[in-house]
Amino acid sequence: MARFRIAIWLVLLVLAGCNLSQTAETTVEPASRTPAPTIATSLSCDDLVTTALNRANQVCTTLGRNQVCYGNNLIDAELQPNATTNFSKAGDIVGVDLIRRLTTAPLDTSKQVWGIAIMKIQANLPDTLPGQNVTFLLYGNAVLDNITPQMQAVVLKTGIGGATTCSNAPKSALLIQSPEGSQATMSINGASISLGSTAYLTAEENSELTVATIEGSAVVSAANITRVVQPGAQVHLPLGGGDGLQVSGPPSQPEPFDVQAVGQAPLPLLERQVQLPPPIAPVVPTNTSVAVPVVPTGCAPRADWNFSYIIQTGDTLFKIAQKFAVSVADLQSANCIVDANQIQVGQTLRVPTQLATAIPQATVTVPPTITVAPTAINPNLRADSTQLKQGECTTIRWDVTNVNQVYFQGQPVTTTSQQVCPRADTTYTLLLVYQDGKQVPFSVRVQVALPEATTAPVAPQ
Repeated sequence: MARFRIAIWLVLLVLAGCNLSQTAETTVEPASRTPAPTIATSLSCDDLVTTALNRANQVCTTLGRNQVCYGNNLIDAELQPNATTNFSKAGDIVGVDLIRRLTTAPLDTSKQVWGIAIMKIQANLPDTLPGQNVTFLLYGNAVLDNITPQMQAVVLKTGIGGATTCSNAPKSALLIQSPEGSQATMSINGASISLGSTAYLTAEENSELTVATIEGSAVVSAANITRVVQPGAQVHLPLGGGDGLQVSGPPSQPEPFDVQAVGQAPLPLLERQVQLPPPIAPVVPTNTSVAVPVVPTGCAPRADWNFSYIIQTGDTLFKIAQKFAVSVADLQSANCIVDANQIQVGQTLRVPTQLATAIPQATVTVPPTITVAPTAINPNLRADSTQLKQGECTTIRWDVTNVNQVYFQGQPVTTTSQQVCPRADTTYTLLLVYQDGKQVPFSVRVQVALPEATTAPVAPQ
């Protein structure tokens, strides 16, 4: 009996050992089939960009007016005071009125991130066109601050960066696209930018703001200078100030844009697909027998000289100054003339008194008689009345020939006149873009008389 019990016990031990062996094998096998992730399995730079673009395109399809979409990791959102919302993963969509600042992460292959944020903004578009929006596409190492539905004081900052060895990595930037056929105006880093187009912007701290046009046209104004940026062109504006991001000077002359940087931008994410244009040809200065008068930045004609003189054949600034008993320096300053040798026959000067050959400045009731013939460089810019009472209007007129584009107060125009109703003294600027790409501004000033103060009679004591 004892032998029988020992035999049964030995059999049970063998069976238990077999079960333990099988259990050990089943716990090891799954680990051998599923290796731990390694850097070698991470997406390459090109694949990371492609994946990010596809994700942003898929998750932001329901984006509406004045909303922002979290397109791809990583985005840091600073909310407006007292605002609460969830904006932490791809596909989150919230109102722009809740967001104060957006920071998108640079392309980083080690962290597998490349921040993309997409916004649809009303800007200055009318409420009657709810389906039309301005698209803002912020990506890479970029910050957009002071975000509002109007975008009237937004500040952009972009940088270079990210832990990547991909030579084709898109440069961090902001893409802006206005609806086709509409003009959207906004203030970026202190510059006024009016878009009827698709534009590419970068802003590097204490360096420069660059505005490049992909299609349509952009009008960039700062420091009393306006530039028209045509497709394939770009302008630069110096940045400074306390934060190094405020425009501190006028836009440069247009130049060919950086076709490689713009071509690498995520253009497929825009609302309207565009074709990348070739860079414009560089403007090569040439000597010409016709000199264009240069107007100094921020200069306005002298307001207390209320008469006009039309330059005649044989006139020099010295001769004209003698006629009116003023110095050449005063005459130059009063008419914003930089070079005394660059005056033109038919050009109108503001002078202190009237001569037989002078035309009086317009009054409120008597419109001026204009006899100046337009030339290739003189649009004969004038106002029907340059002295108004408050509440009155006047018409600004010009005559142009052989020009490519005309802009009045920064807006493209196809007419030869514009009615204005200023509330205070205003200088109006006409910008002509010639066939060779040269841009020349002309200005006329309209004065508005303030109403006379009335004093109530004092009752006798």
